[in-house]
Amino acid sequence: MEKPLADRAADRLSHEVLQLLQLRESDAVPHWAAARLAALCGASEARVLRVFPASAARQHGAEGYAVAVDSASPDGLPALVGADAALAAAISGRSPVTGGDAGRVLVPLASTDEVRYVVELSGASRVDPLCDLLPALLNAYFERLVDAETDTLTRLANRRVLYTQLGALLAMGTTCAQRRFVAIADIDHFKSVNDRFGHLYGDEILIHFARLLRETFRAGDALYRFGGEEFVVVFSVPRHEDRRTVLERFRAGVEAYAFPRVGTVTTSVGFAAIEGDLLPPTTLLDRADNAVYYAKRSGRNRVCEYEELVAQGLLKPAAPPAGGEATLF
Repeated sequence: MEKPLADRAADRLSHEVLQLLQLRESDAVPHWAAARLAALCGASEARVLRVFPASAARQHGAEGYAVAVDSASPDGLPALVGADAALAAAISGRSPVTGGDAGRVLVPLASTDEVRYVVELSGASRVDPLCDLLPALLNAYFERLVDAETDTLTRLANRRVLYTQLGALLAMGTTCAQRRFVAIADIDHFKSVNDRFGHLYGDEILIHFARLLRETFRAGDALYRFGGEEFVVVFSVPRHEDRRTVLERFRAGVEAYAFPRVGTVTTSVGFAAIEGDLLPPTTLLDRADNAVYYAKRSGRNRVCEYEELVAQGLLKPAAPPAGGEATLF
């Protein structure tokens, strides 16, 4: 005997939920959502759009949001939403929108108060009941994954997810137009700040430091709180530009910033190049870490490059891990 319609719908929804729960990383949710919603709605095309504040997309003075096609080169800058009223409404309203074009559906994925992705369907030919139910489930699960991957204090990606994402970023390699680097930024004399002013103001420094990171680096760069007062950045620069420029701009910005009660704070930064040899993430982090410690030993409040220090004989090349890469977590 055939099941009642309501039971069949519940079975289908349960199947989708079980498939969704197999995803363990937040970045996998929008791609899964694009594939499933496209199949359910009979869409001819599905895209994942990454959403950034206009300022993070280097559109200074502009308001609103910018988006980048997730499958596009990560080196490209996001484009302003502009006159796309439907897309702007989906982002600001944080709810699905049917655009003016026939068969266009926009489904935002948000975490806390920030829309991070929009799934865009084109040429949707039918409306499946699950299309009305899945977006809410997708957002709930997406937010839970993001929360597990995010440092509670600074709202940057945490150490738990660093190694997974860094491995994926390294696998992208480099392009002829861009060079990639891993940098570690360490707040100078942070222990003395906690001792003198208390941990509450120490936490305030970490929050403002993270804000300066967001304001300095591009939307496509990856920012992490590594632990304590250490932060990791994976960034890229055009090959014709000085690789130090963005890091020096950040260092100077920290030095010039008026931190609450504490006043002036400085940072030491060490960085290492990501080349085509696909080194393990831990080796690259060790290289950047060695450069940070040299910066601190040589006076603090400066930027040091691992490769340059090795070439000058100021650092010995870091030996690769014996027996392969260690499992840290």
